[in-house]
Amino acid sequence: MVAGQVLDTLHEPHTHEELLEVHRLKTGAMIRGAALLGCAAAGAGLDLRSAIGTYAQELGVAFQIRDDMLDVIGDEAAFGKPIGSDRADGKVTYVDVLGLEGCENAVRMCTAAAKAALARVLGHEFLDFLADSLAERRS
Repeated sequence: MVAGQVLDTLHEPHTHEELLEVHRLKTGAMIRGAALLGCAAAGAGLDLRSAIGTYAQELGVAFQIRDDMLDVIGDEAAFGKPIGSDRADGKVTYVDVLGLEGCENAVRMCTAAAKAALARVLGHEFLDFLADSLAERRS
């Protein structure tokens, strides 16, 4: 997570690839770390840990992309922060780079990748539901 914060702060990403790297190292790493701690506590094997790690990483990126979208089109009361705050802070977001439609496609792709990672080792309905609900969140 620290590496992602350093990239975000010092480098100020401007391309899709740069944003993706920052958010894999920040939001993705945070969710991945929590998921892998759960795997460790449960004594999960290597294949399951790998699948859960990929699932969590993809969910983290999807979450961040949706967050950037909501900063443009969200309901301020539901979102919990002023709409447009990223732009006011001069941040380049996924919406700036991909547009809203491109962001929607990227969220769908990340969500599909997350679910596909689990399909290799298990087909857990709750985790599929979680991925879908994060992809469709409005706040």
